[in-house]
Amino acid sequence: MKPAYIFLLIFITVQSYSQNYDKNYFDSPVKIPIRLAGNFGEIRPNHFHSGIDIKVPYAGLPIYAPADGYVSRIRKSADGYGNALYITHPNGLMTVYGHLRNFIKILENYSDSIQYAQNEFEFTNYPTSGKFNFKKGELIAFAGNTGRSYGPHIHFEVREAEKDVPINPCYFNFNITDNIKPKIFNIAAFALSENGTINNTSKKIILKPVKKGNNYFINELVEYSGNLGFAIRANDYMNSVKNSQGIYSLKLFVDDELIYHHQLDRISFEETRYINSFIDFEERQISNLKYQKCYIEPGNKLDIYKFDKNKGIINYIDEQIHQVKIEVSDIYGNKTYVYLKIKGKALNNNKSEKKLWLFDAYQYFEKDDFRAYFKKESLYTNIEQFFNTTSGTGMYNSVIYTLSNYYTPIHEPIHIAIKANKLAKELIPKALIIHIDESGKLNPLDTDFMNDFFIAQTNEFGNFAITVDTIPPNIEEENFTSEKNFTNQDKISFLISDNLSGIRNYNAKIDNNNIIFTYDKKNKRIFYIFDNHIEFNKSHKLTITIFDKKFNKKVYETVFFK
Repeated sequence: MKPAYIFLLIFITVQSYSQNYDKNYFDSPVKIPIRLAGNFGEIRPNHFHSGIDIKVPYAGLPIYAPADGYVSRIRKSADGYGNALYITHPNGLMTVYGHLRNFIKILENYSDSIQYAQNEFEFTNYPTSGKFNFKKGELIAFAGNTGRSYGPHIHFEVREAEKDVPINPCYFNFNITDNIKPKIFNIAAFALSENGTINNTSKKIILKPVKKGNNYFINELVEYSGNLGFAIRANDYMNSVKNSQGIYSLKLFVDDELIYHHQLDRISFEETRYINSFIDFEERQISNLKYQKCYIEPGNKLDIYKFDKNKGIINYIDEQIHQVKIEVSDIYGNKTYVYLKIKGKALNNNKSEKKLWLFDAYQYFEKDDFRAYFKKESLYTNIEQFFNTTSGTGMYNSVIYTLSNYYTPIHEPIHIAIKANKLAKELIPKALIIHIDESGKLNPLDTDFMNDFFIAQTNEFGNFAITVDTIPPNIEEENFTSEKNFTNQDKISFLISDNLSGIRNYNAKIDNNNIIFTYDKKNKRIFYIFDNHIEFNKSHKLTITIFDKKFNKKVYETVFFK
């Protein structure tokens, strides 16, 4: 194939969605070659990745406005995107920059004024359109590792500004090189009918393809009864980086007839949690492997599906052999195929009587001292009811209640309530519901108390119990010298933690004046970089007060010289 023809195919693929936008509208936000640590639509816990992660050689790399625009949002947070900047452009798009070390000085001064006005580190602010304007190529910020980031990089997004919906940044010409085909690792096959089987088992089977040339083949014939569904484990790869990337497009054909097609062009934040139906959630919970389904569950409302026949569910019960082909592709037109054969037969329709929680109805469950309320869209499909109780250890103030299991996803939160039996009245304000995961880790739920019941929302099935939190948070000096002399240091820092309910808030004062300490949540650290909010060359009194979510309080005081 001639190089010019290859380029034309890539151009057509990239332009398939962005035809309303000039692909050359944006310059690169960095003056180094773009290499991706993560691409748009990658599978993340409870969400699709909404942008691209650009690798940087060091924290502090300059970031530039890729087009004319104005700052429409500015945010500092201990979690999520950390220090983040949002720029709205005249073409109706917005660009987003996350995990920044810091903004340019004029924006840092503006942030500082907001933080001290509200006496709080975290804020979100929406400047007016004329306040901070930038021309294409002007410096706006510096790359960092703030928020939920585990190494310096730039999280970069392109959004439709009016609806705040992320679109795939790789539609635009950022000169990203990619001529590497995706790789396919496994195929999972599911019996989707009650009493259905695959190769004489009701459980899913995992098929290992063999690579021949550029494509993959499964030699084993898949024999099934009832409805059949497939999922695929595959990754994409790019030039100049070793890490894997997410898949852009997936198609499933039976006898060359298109049955299913999804494509990751745009994903709204309102839809992103449907990822838990898009993947084999159980396998993700068990092994952390990511299988993308080639069929659509009834409660899945993702808007990424370009075509489906019978929701991608296969039901050829003619006992004939049919050819299945799955096409995996990236946004630059690189494609890989896997081939297999299937043979279906009629289903034994003797259905058992099972009590079900329904995906398309409100559900109320009551058993002993436990209540659960399901919203209409809490589930992706009907699931069998399961509830059990077991004795808890001494650290719990109730039995352990098991609702369904850890391997079944929840979309809309479920409300649960547990009766406060035999709990001393003085402990009620300190009590909370906890979720206990498969490893035994305790995850606190924000808990209210009403009519003798503790009430909370949960996004996970599994084990629940009541416990109490009476222990104050902890604070430890991190960078102190024995003399507590900070003449040659630029900041003062502490490690903060809580044993159970989590940090609610904190307040710091130096010489009885409020001082904003930055909260680095992932490292359990707060710190203050010395600036013009204190006088230098003198002793100072520092007081830090920390509350957890059950209002247990820790007060720390010290004197230092700066």
